[in-house]
Amino acid sequence: MPLSPESPPPAGDLAPLLNQAVLRLSPDLRTAELASDRLAVKNGPGRRYLVLTPGQWALLQEFSPGRTVTQVLCAVIAAQRCPSLREFYELVVKAARAGILQADVLPLPAAVAPAKWPLRLNGPLLRWTTLLFGLGAVVCLLRRPVYLPRHPAWLVLGWLAVCAAVSAGWALAAGVLRAAGGEVYHPRLVWKTFAPRFVVDLGDGLMCGRAARINAALARLAPLFLLTALAAWRLPELLVPALAGVLVQLSPLWSSPLQELLAVFYRDPQLATSYDFVFAQDRLFALLGRARQLADGKYLLACAGATVAWLLVVFFGGCVLLQTNATELLHRFNAAGGWRYTALGLLVGAGLVVAVAVGAAAWIIFRHVRAWARERAERKLRPAAVLVSPETVAQWLGRTMLFRELVAADLAALAAAVKPEEHKRGSYVVREGEPGERLYLVLSGRLEVRRDYAPGKSEPVAEMGEGDAFGEIALLHGGVRTRSVRALEKSILLGLDKADFERLVLSKLSRAAVEDAVQKVGFLQHLELTRNWSQATFAAFARRTKLMEYAEGAPAVQEGANNHWFFLVHRGEFAVAQGKTELRRLHPGDSFGEMSLLGDGVATASVVARSKVASCLVISGRDFLDFMTKDFTVGLGWDDVRTRPVKR
Repeated sequence: MPLSPESPPPAGDLAPLLNQAVLRLSPDLRTAELASDRLAVKNGPGRRYLVLTPGQWALLQEFSPGRTVTQVLCAVIAAQRCPSLREFYELVVKAARAGILQADVLPLPAAVAPAKWPLRLNGPLLRWTTLLFGLGAVVCLLRRPVYLPRHPAWLVLGWLAVCAAVSAGWALAAGVLRAAGGEVYHPRLVWKTFAPRFVVDLGDGLMCGRAARINAALARLAPLFLLTALAAWRLPELLVPALAGVLVQLSPLWSSPLQELLAVFYRDPQLATSYDFVFAQDRLFALLGRARQLADGKYLLACAGATVAWLLVVFFGGCVLLQTNATELLHRFNAAGGWRYTALGLLVGAGLVVAVAVGAAAWIIFRHVRAWARERAERKLRPAAVLVSPETVAQWLGRTMLFRELVAADLAALAAAVKPEEHKRGSYVVREGEPGERLYLVLSGRLEVRRDYAPGKSEPVAEMGEGDAFGEIALLHGGVRTRSVRALEKSILLGLDKADFERLVLSKLSRAAVEDAVQKVGFLQHLELTRNWSQATFAAFARRTKLMEYAEGAPAVQEGANNHWFFLVHRGEFAVAQGKTELRRLHPGDSFGEMSLLGDGVATASVVARSKVASCLVISGRDFLDFMTKDFTVGLGWDDVRTRPVKR
């Protein structure tokens, strides 16, 4: 059943669909209620299915008159019924790929014609017939002992009879499905297998309701039950192959009528937005992250119980055929030394567990000692001068966000003033608390920003690469370094002294422009929120934001007051509280204020600065919603930040 079509395209290829295309509902749709909170939607010509919640179906119906994703998103946000943005975009993309939503930028799924199936059978009547055949088979088995055939020809004949019975079961199930209003697809003969048989695709049973699926599953068992009853009554040589066929069809370990029955009774239909993630950065971790949502406890328990029962039946059936019993098998196991070898295996396993635990502890201790030794060695490293042509430096500076507005003459003067220097892996460029007298630009390499949280102890808080700048805060506002910067690999930096910075940069660019390019854009480039933003988006967002400073204890947002701003913590720490209860702490990169923007505009909690140096990038609610809805990559970044676990 093609609930999930071909592999999704890269998210970058979806921009035309999610940002500009006009989408509308297909006119050839069929819906069916699966449960109180689930319904199935089918695109008839393309034979594509989506399992949705009523809320998700209501979102898709917003596209009925023909609207863009941005228009629908703004409407549902205003109505305060917008789901997770990632879920919303997943829903739209999958509905478009299934042909449920149609757009000029995405081709429709290829048409799939149903088979012309003339047979139609009464499902309830066939259900009771199957149960009657099953009861008859049990009664006949109780009167007839089971034994292996005396001649191999009977095994071959029994194998052919089982293949024919399985094929007849598929045909009967297709007739039940057609009588219930479903379609039959791809009738075919599967012959490249140990059990050649006729099969059909019964996936359309999803649209026929629970009763039809139960009747179709039981119909597949009816011919096998009848064959078993006849073999036990008249042809005992065929009984072993017939029972083997019944056991295969009643196994919960693979796709079988029994597994279908267990799914109907105990499993909730899987939502289309719960698998085959279009926007997941790491599909494995995305699937593991939602495993709790996908797992159905009742279904798993039912499958486990059915598996135990099936294995017991197979075991006791084998005992009957081998003319032995469980007690005798246990004695043979004991006489062969089974308990001794089992105990030895358990001891070896326990020893391996202990060895792994000790090895892990030793590895952790070794890594800490090695890190301490490296730290001492890295503090002794010094930068070395390196030759880089002024022309190369000028061309590179012209491509940076900070200096791209300067004319060629100014870039040449700036290139002559900067001092290239090479820092070896592990060397510190600047240290927290030192006087800030130089601006640094990363020409190549990779560095990390570290925060001192205790005497002699620090932790990494961010990374920098080519094109990044640091040290501007001390030059613009005076003071000391607020963070340490260390090279993670051999890196070439361009250093610009304070006097040259004021003469060549501040004389050409305003402080606001420098802050936008260095502080704001440099800060934004390292956030989870902005990982998919373009340079134009960075620049536009930076121009619309203000950098607000807060004294320790000053409120950024007051509980119960109107709030029409979105905040990104730039520096320092903020506390979120309701009444006198502190809920959590916010750190650089965290955001707040969006819930009141998406609600009625009233803040549900207070946010207060809790450090001596605290600042936020602030943007108006109108500009924030404009950025979030017009480009799906911006919306996805914000949605990831909004839904990640809260740090206490």
